[in-house]
Amino acid sequence: MAWWWSKQEAPPATAALVLNGKGSVASTINSQVSLDRMSVEMLKEYVRNIYLWRSVDMIAQMSSSVALEVHTESGALGPTEQRVADVIARPNPQWTSAALQYFIAASLAVASRAFLKQVRGVNGNSPVILELWPINANEITIEFLNHSKVIAGFKRITSQGTEYFPVDPETGECELIYIHRPALNWQSDKSPAAIAAAPAEVFTRILQRCADIVSNSSNITGVLSTEQEMAQKAVQDIKDGLDRFKLNGKESGGTMVTANAKWMLTRLSEDPSSALSVEIKDSLARDVVMTFGVPTQLVGIPGTDTYNNLTNARVGFLTDTVLPGYINLYVAALNHALLHGSPAEIRVDITHIPAMAAARLQLVDIARNATMLSVNEQRALLGYPPDEDPTSDVPVMTEDLNRKRMQVEILAGQVGVEVSGEGDVETP
Repeated sequence: MAWWWSKQEAPPATAALVLNGKGSVASTINSQVSLDRMSVEMLKEYVRNIYLWRSVDMIAQMSSSVALEVHTESGALGPTEQRVADVIARPNPQWTSAALQYFIAASLAVASRAFLKQVRGVNGNSPVILELWPINANEITIEFLNHSKVIAGFKRITSQGTEYFPVDPETGECELIYIHRPALNWQSDKSPAAIAAAPAEVFTRILQRCADIVSNSSNITGVLSTEQEMAQKAVQDIKDGLDRFKLNGKESGGTMVTANAKWMLTRLSEDPSSALSVEIKDSLARDVVMTFGVPTQLVGIPGTDTYNNLTNARVGFLTDTVLPGYINLYVAALNHALLHGSPAEIRVDITHIPAMAAARLQLVDIARNATMLSVNEQRALLGYPPDEDPTSDVPVMTEDLNRKRMQVEILAGQVGVEVSGEGDVETP
């Protein structure tokens, strides 16, 4: 004897996604790349997937923690260089240097490009930079010259109208600073977030499915059966009890025992334990963070989470991902736009980052033990200026050998001083 039964509940309300506008495009060489994937589907996963969001946030946070400074060989900054240093420290009245770096790095990770608008003034007869303002990547369309790789200008389209920024064909200067990842063609012009959107979407779907199963775990669908013969009235009593249970009556949640029969339930609905696979979850999460170059230890994915591994992961994250893939890109763009033709340059200072403290100590030990180098070469390895002592240009190993040879000669009586009387010094 068997029958179908299930507990009925009202379906959960579904959120509606409202899209405004037709989306935007990014102009590349001989093609228009739709940013709808980035702005709608990928952005939806960006705010829903914790690993996708955290990867972008970690890259932007690490970038914003690196100080930028204007450096000259002489150490003195001219009026133009000093103005650039002031703008780097305070890009505009509403943004700090850390906030601007966070925006640039996050924009590179999500859209593979970032734009800054220069506000310039005149100091005497020379133009000077006054402010830097961030521009959203989806507001800019890049225009190329005669189907080539040469950028002719940038068109910004907003609700206020259209604004055009031409590019000087000789110097490449423009009022709009364009920071981007180099790409071979429009097919390869993809941001890390766009690549990570696929596993992130699967990850989100699995979590959503797990949530649906867990939330409906009480809605068991199955076949209830027994091997014993039962009277029709007993069967009808059980059906009535199940109906009252489904309707949340007074017997809902109670235990029904009848005729001392041995009942068996063959479950037909999904079991949440099969969907909540930790291995699948961690595997998809690793795919997401691997796309960004973020070490798995730093985002809470189980693995070899020792103290040394975490320390090395932080250093590797900065030196292998953030510096070459983000900071170096926008520092080079800022140098070209703000200090073109100047002997000064914008440099990064990573010495004050806590993650680099242990690596800095290791570098000091390496320089100290490199006795085949001179003192000035050791100092240059650590980023210090040369010492003016003439012996600082002699290899440390050679200087140690000379010192030891002199000690041997002193002990052998060949070199030294002899005191013959009070106040008299004789040299043999």
